[in-house]
Amino acid sequence: MCRNCSLVAALGDHTADGSGAAPPGSSPLPELPPAVVFRGGAVYTMNARQPWAQAVAVRGNRIVAVGGDNEATAAAGPGARTVELNGRMLLPGFIEAHIHPLVGSFFTSGVDLQVADRDAALAAIAAHVRAHPTGPVRGFGWRVDMFGPQGPTRAELDELIPDRPAILFAIDAHSAWVNSAALRLAGITRDTADPVPGFSFYVRDDDGEPTGWVLELPAVLGLVDAVEPMTRAVLTRLLAQWAPKAAAAGITAVFDAGLPPGPGDPGALVGVYTDLEAQGLLPFRVVASHIVKAPPVDDAVARTTALRDRFATDLVKAGVLKILGDGTAEGYTAHLLEPYADRPDSVGSSPFSPQDWHRLVVDADAAGLDVHIHAIGDRTVRTALDAIEAAVTHNPPRDRRHVIAHLVLVDEADVPRFGELGVIAQFSANWFSADPSTVEIALQRYGPHRQRRFFRPRALLDAGATIAFGTDWPAAGYFSTYKPLDAIQVAVTRRLIGRPDADMLEPERERLDLHQALHAATLGAARALRLDHVAGSIEVGKAADLVVLRRNLFDLDPHEIAATPIDVTMMNGRVTHGSLSAGRPG
Repeated sequence: MCRNCSLVAALGDHTADGSGAAPPGSSPLPELPPAVVFRGGAVYTMNARQPWAQAVAVRGNRIVAVGGDNEATAAAGPGARTVELNGRMLLPGFIEAHIHPLVGSFFTSGVDLQVADRDAALAAIAAHVRAHPTGPVRGFGWRVDMFGPQGPTRAELDELIPDRPAILFAIDAHSAWVNSAALRLAGITRDTADPVPGFSFYVRDDDGEPTGWVLELPAVLGLVDAVEPMTRAVLTRLLAQWAPKAAAAGITAVFDAGLPPGPGDPGALVGVYTDLEAQGLLPFRVVASHIVKAPPVDDAVARTTALRDRFATDLVKAGVLKILGDGTAEGYTAHLLEPYADRPDSVGSSPFSPQDWHRLVVDADAAGLDVHIHAIGDRTVRTALDAIEAAVTHNPPRDRRHVIAHLVLVDEADVPRFGELGVIAQFSANWFSADPSTVEIALQRYGPHRQRRFFRPRALLDAGATIAFGTDWPAAGYFSTYKPLDAIQVAVTRRLIGRPDADMLEPERERLDLHQALHAATLGAARALRLDHVAGSIEVGKAADLVVLRRNLFDLDPHEIAATPIDVTMMNGRVTHGSLSAGRPG
């Protein structure tokens, strides 16, 4: 099942240098107002000692009062700007604990293939080709369930695009569909060795010829590099275009879960974020990571430490080690404890040996680093927990914030270990719906017994774990979104958005209540990113990272959560979306 993940973040060394200049016409964020009072509303603080308030006062970039209307007005002092909430809801800004802003901005700027079926995908490609008659063709969003067991083929693309390269990324961001021109440009033939045999490879027909379906990031990224490299200039322009959309979704902080480094410089593209910050164009905080997606692993800890030491601005931090522990179930690269139901001779695989896992996790922990591990299969979850347990045993006590991400399938024996080891459980709750990915494809791969045990956040909460949400945009299983309210709605309903009558994803008891879902999207995510001292809750002394929602989510039918407008987003005291002068719309 796809719900993949780690995505293209893995982007490895496949980026080129270029200017970090912002696109023409970009407008810096407005200056900080002297003081602002939000009053007359439903303030849900995420502070267990004071869950609700009426008003909040902000001076500069800090919260100076949380309480009643008069208390906030007095704390703000004379000349403060007053924002009448008129019953609207004020929340901490949303924190994306696993997302890929740079890669997502690049991937989703081509033809949109989030359509119903194969024929609709081919029609969308044909229309895009007519509208863009020159240059490489790029697209994103096709799903494995659109095609037969052989997957998509280059022959289908060759009919539409015979003379220029095309690379179309699957919605899981772990595989690609390419045409013959792209294979030729990359020099890939029947004689080309697979980058990581059994894990990252070129699907081949009975004669050994590449079919055009390319699995996992090492192979995919070689094609990206040949067809259309991700230069710093391109990524800066595309990120600057996407960033206001993130602010409009209420996002005030992100974890870039696997930054693509520049050639020879693993930290080069963190500079995209710091460039925009310096120009006043960055509307969210960033915690960046170094990713290791395949052996050798000898320099992984040193590279991550260097990244941590190099980047520590007001808004941009770095220094998490991201480990691509396995792949996806769609491509049979998720690592399972028991064989695939439709391929009983395979349990999938991990790119790393037991020795690699020990070196990565135990050595990173000894260096004071946090690890963030992509784990789709239950065997990978167990391997990650074993490695973290070894780190806890071998290394001195410290405030650990290790994260295991995605957690499609967790064996019952491993559930209590999250609480016992203090491991943070990261979920993309927007994946928690009964859709073709979780039901049809997953049923084929996992069989009914395992398919009915997907995504168990409540069990992990009950075991004492912290839960953190992150959409993993652009990667997904059925629909790709970067909007936290989408994830929150699906977490409490386990149904498709816009389909209140849709089937619920089993097990029903794993639905979260609204408080639990909001906590995972704010304070839980802040803890995972080591931002909980400045963000994630509305408390005096914390940064003014806030969102104003048109309606109180606790008063709504849960199926209306995702459609709730976000009227204002404030990050670090600056308005990044909406206007302080706007009252409650009618």
